[in-house]
Amino acid sequence: MSRVLVIHASHYGQTFAIAERIAQRLRDLGHDVDLGDAHAGVNALPPPEDYDAVVLGSRVEVGRHASALLAYIRQHRAALRRMPTGFFSVSMAAARPDAGDDPSGYIMNTLDQLEWHPTETASFAGALLYRRYGWLMRMIMKRIARSAGHTTDTSRNHVFTDFAKVDAFAARVGQLVAHELTVEPIVHV
Repeated sequence: MSRVLVIHASHYGQTFAIAERIAQRLRDLGHDVDLGDAHAGVNALPPPEDYDAVVLGSRVEVGRHASALLAYIRQHRAALRRMPTGFFSVSMAAARPDAGDDPSGYIMNTLDQLEWHPTETASFAGALLYRRYGWLMRMIMKRIARSAGHTTDTSRNHVFTDFAKVDAFAARVGQLVAHELTVEPIVHV
């Protein structure tokens, strides 16, 4: 059985919901999975060396991924380069019908700055959690949503995440880990 660490950086909870779904799908595939919150701090999270694979995910706010998650990647970049890894990004830009694999280039820009490239990446649509926002944030998000063509009904929350896409990403990560564990190391004599 392989061990997988899933670390998320959520603000209003949608990235956490996606990370939980990935963790559960990986458990369903027979992996032992730990879930960590990047906001706990780099030193409070387990190191990647304790796992066979690591999945990292962050929400995008004001065009950037969470600094807490990026700090973890920077500190453990060498170890992450030596193992199967996944990175997922959560944004409303991914909710557009023409979003593609990396809307607004959030993933590419972040990974290029980090000088690290995971084995698998995915971009997921987030949510407009109007009922969780304070009054000011609700109005800001309503304005942004209007300009992007999303709903402005603030009387309820709106989830845009395609969980079938999340499940497919988790399955790809699960296959990477399974493959990594079955590959026999080359022994030179």
